[in-house]
Amino acid sequence: MKKVSIAPNGTEYNIPTEEESKQELKILKKITKEQNEKGRKIVAVQGMGFVGCVMATVVADAEAENGEPLYFVHGQQRASLRSYWKVPVINTGNPPVSSSDKEVPEIFQRTVVEKKTFRATWLNYAYEVADIVVVDIQLDATKPAFGDAGQGYCDLSAFRDGMKTLGKHIKPECMILVETTVPPGTCEKVVKPIIEEEFQKRGIDTKQNPPLIAHSYERVMPGANYVSSIRDFWRVYSGVNEKSKKLAREFLENILDTKNYPLTELGSTNASELSKVMENSYRATNIALTLEWAKFAEKIGVDLHKVRAAIRKREGTHDNLLRPSLGVGGYCLTKDPVLANWAMNAIFEIDDKLGMAINAVNINDTMPLHTIELIQEEYPELRDVKIAVLGVSYLEDLGDTRHSPSATLIKNLNESWAIVQAHDPYVEFWPEMENVQVMQDLEKVVKDADVVIFAVGHSEYKNIRPAELLQKAGTKPLIIDCSNFLTDEKISKYLKLGCKIKGVGKGHIENL
Repeated sequence: MKKVSIAPNGTEYNIPTEEESKQELKILKKITKEQNEKGRKIVAVQGMGFVGCVMATVVADAEAENGEPLYFVHGQQRASLRSYWKVPVINTGNPPVSSSDKEVPEIFQRTVVEKKTFRATWLNYAYEVADIVVVDIQLDATKPAFGDAGQGYCDLSAFRDGMKTLGKHIKPECMILVETTVPPGTCEKVVKPIIEEEFQKRGIDTKQNPPLIAHSYERVMPGANYVSSIRDFWRVYSGVNEKSKKLAREFLENILDTKNYPLTELGSTNASELSKVMENSYRATNIALTLEWAKFAEKIGVDLHKVRAAIRKREGTHDNLLRPSLGVGGYCLTKDPVLANWAMNAIFEIDDKLGMAINAVNINDTMPLHTIELIQEEYPELRDVKIAVLGVSYLEDLGDTRHSPSATLIKNLNESWAIVQAHDPYVEFWPEMENVQVMQDLEKVVKDADVVIFAVGHSEYKNIRPAELLQKAGTKPLIIDCSNFLTDEKISKYLKLGCKIKGVGKGHIENL
């Protein structure tokens, strides 16, 4: 019986057989020879996930001054049941990720089909011929106790396996560029020793051929500027030695718009790794602070969002004040402080902790519970209360559900025996919540609802007229605005139609 890898849209792809792998190897050898004859360097991107697949297209799209492509890219994705499907999808010229950025499908079509400078494969041969390997393996933090991020840790086993694979296959002169967000100390204390050990097993003299390892973290911003946030944005980088730094700079200058967005070199990979997790810890702490003030504002009849707008007029010092919402999601802010806190003891053996950053994660992780508190002001007992949740992705106008706060919201509502239905125009399948059906028909979701939660600020929801929503619902539901996209004018219309309205940080509603 053939094993299949199932794509999010339900399409099944057979896991390659041994014979198919042999045929794939012949194809890769032919491609590599052709590219070498054209004078192009070979880049392998390890991991075709959210960052890796688009990073691969950016590299494959890079050109010399004469318009000739600089690189050929092998996108390597293991032939696992969970993710092999990305290989055949990419090789048709289609992205394995959904995005509102119109450039995503364009750059896949251009690099895979038109330029033929990017191709996905499941074979490790891609590493054997690579001049550069970009590491984009997913590396998450595990938080075993909800609301207690201090217990969080990082399981590096899969990452270590990935590094061992590189050490067994790459050429001694191949540069490894770690793009994955990793705990501080990873390149020096994890990657370098593993590559050295594997080199030595192969008889490679590591004094004559020290591993070339660099680190440069991505600052991907999902949404309308997905591709641009990789190519047209500032980068920080470093390396484990001077040659690694030099090679990393040359590579990044070739693929990124460093003329308008200059590179920043730090003294060590410890510094560049620390830079990424501190950057996101700062943002996480900024958001956590606003939740405390949102609750305060709700109790004293103040619109915190207008207060925030007034504060943000102080450019240069306060214009980056973030906002409270349903909660914090995505791949970075929910885990990066945990990675740093764990590394302090596990990698550097320092007996201390990052108390403020970890407390911010705790506040942000539990933030969706505040929305439930707002509902319970009207429905103290949630059993059999019909609740429509509009939006399950973690960000507006995006189909990414990783660590979505809507998952925490729905999970806790279900545990209270509420009747919950979810809608999202960008999400057809919710891998983190397989037992929750995400519906595309808004009318079915809101019909007979006692509560309608505007959980995510998708553009589609902003265009809903109050009378239209009530007509679809057939009720006068309690409206919860989690994302501050209901204007005072719209709120007034809901109130005149007989609805009660509450919002995160919106204590002024009772005065409208």
